[in-house]
Amino acid sequence: MKARIALSAAVLIALCGFTAAATVASFTAETTNPTNKFATGTLVLSNKVNSGTACLSTGGGNTDTNTNAGCDNLFNLTAQKPGDTTSANLTLQNVGSIAASALTLFSSACVDSDAAAQSYHGTGSPCANVQLTVQQWSDSGFSVPVACLYGGTTVANTCDFSDATKTMGAYATAHTGSANAQTIGSGLAANGIGYFTVAVKMASTAGNSLQGRQAAMDFTWHLDQ
Repeated sequence: MKARIALSAAVLIALCGFTAAATVASFTAETTNPTNKFATGTLVLSNKVNSGTACLSTGGGNTDTNTNAGCDNLFNLTAQKPGDTTSANLTLQNVGSIAASALTLFSSACVDSDAAAQSYHGTGSPCANVQLTVQQWSDSGFSVPVACLYGGTTVANTCDFSDATKTMGAYATAHTGSANAQTIGSGLAANGIGYFTVAVKMASTAGNSLQGRQAAMDFTWHLDQ
């Protein structure tokens, strides 16, 4: 009898152990959203004068300072005379991955000074007498006009020098600094390209007071996301 009781107790303990082990398992469910990222795109402006090397707003480095004041001159003229004109073709491209909602242009103040290469100088203001035009084109051949952004126009959307009041100095007065920037079109899409011609002309009526003088100003092209 004692043996049977002992055996029954052992069986009961074993069954209890099995039951306890069986109750450890439970229903489960699990999901994971892996490697969540927030990555930013880029807005980088490429500036190429005529057939020169493209100048990037990054300066060829990182975007910590995405401003480059060292691109090519549009013009750097000496020994010009009344009636002379010159122009430069400019290709702008948004080489970043984000569309720009606005492209703007502004200038520094126009500064008159004596031309360093000349021995004799007048006292007149070339800023007030050197005419300026800024023409926008639709194509890389600079042949299909989109708009005359600044200058005289006798043919729609096409700049000319018919308005003697459109000078370097007048542009600077209207658009000095980013707060007075001129808005151009609707910006540039990612990889979008804009084509422009900037031209200057010394008024044919310029007198002796403009001998040996020079006008200087910066042009700054700016993209906003």
